[in-house]
Formats: sequence, C-alpha cells, structure tokens
Amino acid sequence: MHTYNNDTPDRPDLNLCPECESFFDPAAENCPICGAFCPEEMRAGHRAVKKQKKNASPWKQNRGSSRVVFVEWYHSWWFIILALIFMPVAGIILLLTSPHKTSHKVAIVAVGVVYTMISSVGIGNLIGRVTGMFDKPIDTSLSEPAYIEACIETDAEAFYRMPDAYLDRFTALSLTVEKKFSDPDALYSGDKYAVYYLCTDETGAFRILVRDCTALTGDTQNFIPGDVITVYGEGAGNVSVYDEEYNLLSAPCIHMAFGELE
Repeated sequence: MHTYNNDTPDRPDLNLCPECESFFDPAAENCPICGAFCPEEMRAGHRAVKKQKKNASPWKQNRGSSRVVFVEWYHSWWFIILALIFMPVAGIILLLTSPHKTSHKVAIVAVGVVYTMISSVGIGNLIGRVTGMFDKPIDTSLSEPAYIEACIETDAEAFYRMPDAYLDRFTALSLTVEKKFSDPDALYSGDKYAVYYLCTDETGAFRILVRDCTALTGDTQNFIPGDVITVYGEGAGNVSVYDEEYNLLSAPCIHMAFGELE
C-alpha cells in the first residue's frame, strides 16, 4: 500500500482513495487507511492516468501548449544581456535567434536603445533634446505682420538693466551686431537654435545677446558684424553661453523671431 503525492507515479493496477489518496488492493472497496468508500471512477482499470509534471529547467514550455523547447546556455537571458553590453553585434544576433517571446525581445531592444543614447550624449543632453522637440522659444501662432505689431519698441538700456521685466514679452530693439557665434554646448546637445548674435546699443555701452530663432518663422538672415538691425522677439532674461572659443558670455537675451536691416 502506497500514499499518493505529486511525485509518486500513478498505479493504474490499484484503487486510489478519494480522501487520503492512498493506493490499495483492487479487491477491497474501502480504503484500509481511512475507511473511505472507493467510487467506481477511482478504482483500478477505470481511473484516468494522471500526467506527471516535468521539470521546467533547463526547458522552456509555452503556456497553453504541450511543446517543450530546450534553451541553450548561450540563449539564456544573463548571457544575452552581457553580450549586448560588451559585444553588441553578437548580443543582437543571440537575441534575435533565441526562442524567447517577441515582446520580451522588443523590451530588451528598447532598453538597449535608451542605454546607448544616454551613453552617447549623456542624460542631461538627452533630456534637453527630447524637451527641445516640444519647447519652442518663440510664439509661432502669429503671422509676421501681427507679430511685429505686437512688439513694443524698447530702449536697449532699459532692456539691459531690467531683463526680467521683459521676460516672454514681445519686444523690438534696435542693435548693432558685434559678432555672430554658435554655442558649442547647444550644438552638441542637438539644440536647433544655437546661433547667437552679440550686439550692442548705438552707444556701445550695453551688450545684449540675440538668439536666432528665425528658422521657426522662415525669416532666417545672416547678419554680419557692423549691421544695424531691428530685432523683433521675446525677452529671455539673463543668459550665459559659450562661443566657439569657449569664452563665456553673459548678458540679457532676446529670442529673435524676425530681424530687419536698418
């Protein structure tokens, strides 16, 4: 007489007690252990053979399917991830040829892409690129005539002394271009509006940075040193940027939507 459990092979030649799951002589109707009556469907020759569980490792069995697929060691997740980090090409090949679910493969690829981007440009630059896709430095909802009309003519000295008072306000300034440069850090981070003009008022006493955002309005012009221009744009407060020689320039800044030669 044997006690039945999940690890014990079924004995189709013996009766199986419905209560204590003990096997006993098919000639007996009652279990000798607990005394329970053995119904017809639990008796020898009438009972369906119970399938034994299979060890899932190192095998992979698909849910809802009886098909069992053997997973080689080089297709194990730990090895694929290590290969993706140290040997990306080999890791990709192993990932694509592995028997793992497609959704899991896609998730690993997505994580790998993000990891590569962060490693290449840095988390700060990556965030800057993503947010820069949606954050426009100027209002593009107005036509050129409506935008220019909305700009208030402002004295360069007043703009220089109180830059925060003109923050995001439509402003018109008359300035002289001193130099044109591109901020190298902004270029590296993928900023589309990395071109600046360092300008002065007519007396040369007050220096103002003009960030060229005219690409958004289709009014792009290449001003050169000595040009006297009227800038139509929106105040950006005090800004610090580097030129190509990595000289730090700090001054009140205006985002230029339109610019005209005087």
